[in-house]
Amino acid sequence: MLDVNWDPRVPVGLRLLPEADRRRVVRVILSLADEPLPQGARALPRGAGWYGLHEGRFQIVYILDATSLTIAVYAVLEDGELLNSEEYRIDA
Repeated sequence: MLDVNWDPRVPVGLRLLPEADRRRVVRVILSLADEPLPQGARALPRGAGWYGLHEGRFQIVYILDATSLTIAVYAVLEDGELLNSEEYRIDA
């Protein structure tokens, strides 16, 4: 079983979802501990270990580190839009 860590911005964004959607997305995220590369997981072009997994209209973006046996959930998108996007903004 792998450890699942959350970027602190992810729970903030999940709170914006209706409860049923939030529960469904959280269930999928937690299941990554047992199955880090479930059917449908796709490697992302961001670098080694970056994956995306769709759950309905949501996409979970995470990093799998097989060496440390951890998963870092980086973001959740709804219909291609980043939940809580203002928290991810980097001002120049």
